[in-house]
Amino acid sequence: MSAARYASTQDATASPRDIEIRAFRTANGLLAAAGADIAARAVALHKVHRMWSILMSDVLDERNALPADLKGRLVSLGLWAQRESLARLSDSASLQPLIALHRDLAEGLEAQARPPLPAAGRALSA
Repeated sequence: MSAARYASTQDATASPRDIEIRAFRTANGLLAAAGADIAARAVALHKVHRMWSILMSDVLDERNALPADLKGRLVSLGLWAQRESLARLSDSASLQPLIALHRDLAEGLEAQARPPLPAAGRALSA
């Protein structure tokens, strides 16, 4: 099976949450791998900017059932991430703030996807 067919099969069976988690992790992989390579940094930052455009478009879609306050916070984060991406294109400042944002969002999405621990499990893990 070709890589493209495998990827399309994965996307067809993945939940929207799984796709978002993968998008944040992929973006972070590109940002981390860019290092001092100016061309790789530009590609990574462009992809981050594009990812946030897609995410914000989905969040603002009238069919999106998220609460309005959450939509507002996500759009605010997206606008910040886009401004940060553009700013980092013209300097060599750290990409860690973008990486931290994506990591935190991916971890939050993963935590929501996990079933809660049974009462006994919570007592043991505390």
